[in-house]
Amino acid sequence: MNSMAQIQKIGGPYTKQEQEIRKNKVFELHFQQGHSAVQIAKILDINRNTINKDIESWYSEIRKDQSNSNKDWFDKQLQRLEFQRTRLQESLVDGLSYKERLQIEKSISHIDLSIASFVVKIEISKRYKSL
Repeated sequence: MNSMAQIQKIGGPYTKQEQEIRKNKVFELHFQQGHSAVQIAKILDINRNTINKDIESWYSEIRKDQSNSNKDWFDKQLQRLEFQRTRLQESLVDGLSYKERLQIEKSISHIDLSIASFVVKIEISKRYKSL
């Protein structure tokens, strides 16, 4: 049973505490695990528009942090993904089965796409902000 299901929310306004719990879970699922808004909506059984607003709110916070010269978080996230990618790349050794090799290569590809997506979203949001 997921943590949001325990709230037993059918819709309507959320309390501040419920919003905070939801937003933190959205952060974890989107930024740390790479799930899309649609996937998160299904996992948490919450309207996709609510999830999209939470994700946009996180991107807004990231932009603010960056503009306040606190871009360490962004750099750390990218560095973590790069380290994970390097470890996976190093695990591609001779003797792996085709299935094992394919799994590792898919994970590397997923990391590459996550990095690219994250950077693109930040750049797009910067451009919209400057318009």
